[in-house]
Amino acid sequence: MGFFKKQFLDIIQWLDDSNNTLVYRFPMEDQEIQNGAQLTVRQGQVAIFVDQGQIADVFGPGMYKLETANLPILSNLKSWSYGFKSPFKSDVYFLNMKEFLDNKWGTANPVWIPDSQFGQVQVRAHGNYAFKIENPVVFLNNIVGTQSKYRLEEITSQLRGVIVSQFSDMIGSLHLTVAQIASNYNEIGDALKETLSKPFGDLGLSVTQFTIGNIGLPEEIEKHLKELTGMNILGSVQSDKMSKIQILKQLEIMEKSAGNSGINSMMQSGMGLSMGMQMANTFAQGLGQMNNHPINSNKEQLVACQSCHTMIKKGSKFCPECGTKVEALTKKSKFCPQCGTPAEEGMKFCIECGTKLV
Repeated sequence: MGFFKKQFLDIIQWLDDSNNTLVYRFPMEDQEIQNGAQLTVRQGQVAIFVDQGQIADVFGPGMYKLETANLPILSNLKSWSYGFKSPFKSDVYFLNMKEFLDNKWGTANPVWIPDSQFGQVQVRAHGNYAFKIENPVVFLNNIVGTQSKYRLEEITSQLRGVIVSQFSDMIGSLHLTVAQIASNYNEIGDALKETLSKPFGDLGLSVTQFTIGNIGLPEEIEKHLKELTGMNILGSVQSDKMSKIQILKQLEIMEKSAGNSGINSMMQSGMGLSMGMQMANTFAQGLGQMNNHPINSNKEQLVACQSCHTMIKKGSKFCPECGTKVEALTKKSKFCPQCGTPAEEGMKFCIECGTKLV
């Protein structure tokens, strides 16, 4: 008679020795749970009691003595008004609540995206993501069903399909050109992670990490973009090189002029000053500036400041170099427009450089 004696469960627990099991159903067979049995739920686990396909009580991490007080929903389903005295059967599922890392996703076939330059473009993409069970009741109801064990590889293909579908819709809504895609992987990944929260949530899951490893373009478009980038870089380098060559030539001319005794003597005269100012203007135009003041090539529109002899625009009220009030000075005195030498009333030519005075 002892051989046929019923076996009763005293301890219910799940020692997970795998890295890829999401759900484990505790094996009951002919065993029954007796009153006062111990339920152990470890960190990162949730235990759910299911009676005839209907979810009853849910237990988080901890140790529990199975009595009516700890099984309120199951007690109601089985009509235990005053507590159960005899052993009972119930399916017990353990769910792994940890984060499942380094899952791969990718487009099995190219997907079409709109582009302002090339029209419709086919791209391939792949990357990594991590997820976890967020709502164990929803996950158990919608995904697991009556399976005794549910592994990671059984759901990743389904999740991959969800990701690729959302990727196709989302990347088109960002209105990025194919040239901009490569520099916006992080933004695309963040946007896709947010987009996936709804379809993953419907499965009782949440996306904890999402990265894009690569978005591949058709070979001919990649070649075109590389050529365009190379031309832009070369054009920038050539432009910068020509600008530097022009400035060096101007510096060389001025250096030779300074070493020429004949020209040097002219520079000390009124005519030399005029030539020097003209060369300085040419040099400043190459640099884009001269003494931090605007350049005006029309000499007839320039007058000299009486105090510092800086050439300034005609009509200026103050000298931008020394601050002297020009308007007041020009009413009292006349200056040579070429070299800035003061000229007395009645003079027709400058006594320094010979320029005709108007």
